[in-house]
Order: sequence, then structure tokens, then C-alpha cells
Amino acid sequence: MKSNEMAVYECTICGYKYNPEVGDTDNGISAGVPFADLPEDWVCPLCGAGKDAFVEVAETNKEASNKQTEIKTKEYRNQDLIVYWFPNDCSHAGKCWRDLPEVFKPEAKPWVNLSAAGAEEIMRTIDKCPTGALKYDLAEGSSVDPSLADGIGSIHYRIMNPNPAKIRAIKNGPLLIEGDVHILDFSGEITKETSRAVMCRCGMSGNQPFCDGAHARNNWKE
Repeated sequence: MKSNEMAVYECTICGYKYNPEVGDTDNGISAGVPFADLPEDWVCPLCGAGKDAFVEVAETNKEASNKQTEIKTKEYRNQDLIVYWFPNDCSHAGKCWRDLPEVFKPEAKPWVNLSAAGAEEIMRTIDKCPTGALKYDLAEGSSVDPSLADGIGSIHYRIMNPNPAKIRAIKNGPLLIEGDVHILDFSGEITKETSRAVMCRCGMSGNQPFCDGAHARNNWKE
């Protein structure tokens, strides 16, 4: 095996480093697979970029391995707003760039452009992030009303809401939700505001997304 076959490659879009000694086990790539041997349809697990966006970097495998274990945070700011991105939490669902494409551009570098929209619009878009990989905070001296920066996307949300909702899976049954929650439909509209709900997990309920007991009637097993 040539020595450079185990070289580390870096994504030029988000900075993710593919280390052959680590692989990409979350996406079925075991340790020991050189970058050149990755499937042609393999994409960056952080930003979704293709293999052609990667370049070889002069870094030891040990250094890259240690860096991959770190919790990564990227920060973008202007005079009013700070946006944090936690790549390790991102599922690349695309909600942000579909709702506000002028701000969130995965193909650009940096991929977050805070000057392209108002702070309130950006915050409301981040509030819709399904994974919490995007968070926001107000910059010191911000002209934005602090009362507008208290959504679920706020970096301080858990401090402001010390009793978060709990979701519990019942064996061979539904999901039980306890705590103040907003349940949204496919379009993002709130369908129910409640502090207790029972959600379907079997897929057979006639009252989606809520449970109607179909799992018990059909003897559903997980």
C-alpha cells in the first residue's frame, strides 16, 4: 500500500476531515478505507459535499483522529446577531437553506451570510432547525429586542426553559410526551399546543401523528 493512500482529506466547504484510520462508520465506511476507495456517491457527513470538494491535507492521522473526537462549533456574527453551527449535530435536512436560501448557502464559504436578511427572520428560521445544530444569540449592543430572541433556537433556551419536554418510548407502544410542546404539521404550522401527548410509533394510527390504539388492536411489535 502506498503511504499516501492513508492520507487525510479535508472538505473545502465545511472543514470536515476524512481520516482513513477512523473511517465514516455512521455511514457504513469502516476504518481502514482510503479516501480514493470511497464510493463515488459518498458525501461529506457534515455538509453533504461530494468527493470533489475534498483536498489532501498534510496532517498526521493521529492528529486528525484526535480532532474528530472534539465537539466542533462554528460561529458567524454581525453587529446584531451571533449564529452558532454545531456540525456534529447537523442532519443536513435542508430546512434552513430552503426557507432562507439567501442566508444559508451550503455551496458557499462561509456558508452563513448574516448580512442577507434581518436578524428576526434569521432567528425564526433557526427556530425551525429540526436538530438544534443551529443556535443564535444577540451580540453585545444589539439593536434587536431581546424578547424576540427567546425561541427554541436561542443558545440560552434550556436556561430560560428549565423544564424541557420529555419523550418516552413505550415498549411495543407509542411515544409519550410530557412537557410544554408545540406539535407542527408537515408545513411547519402548529397543530396542537399541549403539555401531554401520545404519539403514534407504529404507523397504523388513523389519527396521525397521534396514537389511537392501533398498535394494540393489531398486536404491533417493535
